[in-house]
Amino acid sequence: MDTQTVQNLELIQKMIKTAQRRFADQSNFYLLWGFAISLACIIQYILMKINSPYINLVWLVIIPIALVLQVIFVVKKRKTERVRTHIESLMGKMWIAFGISLGIVLSFAGHLKENTYPIVLCLYAISVFVAGGALQLTSLYVGAVCCWVLAIVSFFVPFETQLLLLAAAVIVAYVIPGIIIKSAYRNNQDV
Repeated sequence: MDTQTVQNLELIQKMIKTAQRRFADQSNFYLLWGFAISLACIIQYILMKINSPYINLVWLVIIPIALVLQVIFVVKKRKTERVRTHIESLMGKMWIAFGISLGIVLSFAGHLKENTYPIVLCLYAISVFVAGGALQLTSLYVGAVCCWVLAIVSFFVPFETQLLLLAAAVIVAYVIPGIIIKSAYRNNQDV
């Protein structure tokens, strides 16, 4: 390889490592949403099993709390953030697209009925797969594959079971990668 190609490859690797380090700092987002969604799913499952009239109330409580916490994280991050890398900028746009798509799917859940969560799982899989590719993180790829597998399974199980599959998916796709990356970063290891 010529010198220019080697320099370009080194620059790309440096950008990826910078994004990975910053992702480790921001793994709180993955942990926050992974825990919030899995907790909401499990609580709703329990409420459905005991025939509680408050089965949907859990989402109206947990999600706004998670959104407030995310805003707090973002405000703190912006105070210390320097320049964003190209990968970070693309990741931000991907998460915005994910949020809009998720909002559309959830807004029309009444039309989608029991197909809502399988589609949500596919959206999770796409976003986590892209994040894994951008950051070159195997744990995110594994999480994406698990989301796709659980999406397929979800088409064939009752809604209550879909809640448990969704909880499992966000634990595998968000919580576990968040923990792995945060731990590797603390130990100064490559992720």
